[in-house]
Amino acid sequence: MNEKREDLIRPLAALGGATPPAPEWFERAIETPSEEGEVEVKGARIAYSAWGEVGARGLLFVHGGRAHRNWWRPFAPFFAETRRVAALDLSGMGDSDWRDQYSLDLLVDEIFAVIEKAGLDRGGRPVIVGHSFGGWVTLAAVEREGDRLGGAVVVDSPLGVPDPDEGYTVVRAENDEKPAGPPLLRVYEHIEEPIARFRFLPNQPAEHLYLVDYIAREGLRRAPIEGGGEGWTWKFDPSKGKNFDIHFERDLLRAARCPLAFIYGEKSLFARGDALQHLRDQAKGRSPFVMMPDAYHHLMMDQPIAFISTLRTLLSCWPVRVGG
Repeated sequence: MNEKREDLIRPLAALGGATPPAPEWFERAIETPSEEGEVEVKGARIAYSAWGEVGARGLLFVHGGRAHRNWWRPFAPFFAETRRVAALDLSGMGDSDWRDQYSLDLLVDEIFAVIEKAGLDRGGRPVIVGHSFGGWVTLAAVEREGDRLGGAVVVDSPLGVPDPDEGYTVVRAENDEKPAGPPLLRVYEHIEEPIARFRFLPNQPAEHLYLVDYIAREGLRRAPIEGGGEGWTWKFDPSKGKNFDIHFERDLLRAARCPLAFIYGEKSLFARGDALQHLRDQAKGRSPFVMMPDAYHHLMMDQPIAFISTLRTLLSCWPVRVGG
């Protein structure tokens, strides 16, 4: 759906670049020390952060499209008392390297490489939590090597009704007839401008501006300005879409290779219509399905404490394990 420019919600625009006040829980969480690491995956350096003791049950957070691992930094420490927790930057996003060509298999390789390097598998089979696009990558990991996982939580991913003959198609590589050239991202002279322009995709309101401001700032990097000097630009690879194809040959929910759970926002665009009913039908009796009230697509940003409590509760009693 195309939206008029005047309808786009830019939550931080009125602040003029000032950092909004934040509650104590948030400040404590982002100041919690983490281990910063990287692992090379088929020519690309993949960055990750980790919390908690190696040997505890593993938990990996996977961010959405054009996002980065620090979307999870305010939340990860709440799980690190009992788990070994990590969050990664998928290639082409955050502090990880860009690629000439992306594939779903490469992203799955990155997930399992971080699981191994960060020691998430030393306390048994880890659980993956993936939001939005990260939920697609999570499902791909389940499809390919779900027997290595203890469970997977899909958070508000756009899971439509699959075509009975073709399965799911989410992103098709674009055919660009123009001559190939280096990807371009606008470089802003002052950090206040990109911060003010930041918005969520899909378009949605935001109440907790301290969270929005934090992820916006963490999504920027220094870059040279034409003519001299340095400015600010976004970290993500702007070519993604033209060189990335996501396609699943079948309905992945019918024969998952590890336990699945789903968390959706009640107000999310992806929590309505035939797609949601299909998801409920497939999850019924086999997978927990949680609908968070008063939350849009970016539900951890809409209801941060409720998200922490919801996921903590889910992980405390799921997946159900029988025997020793």
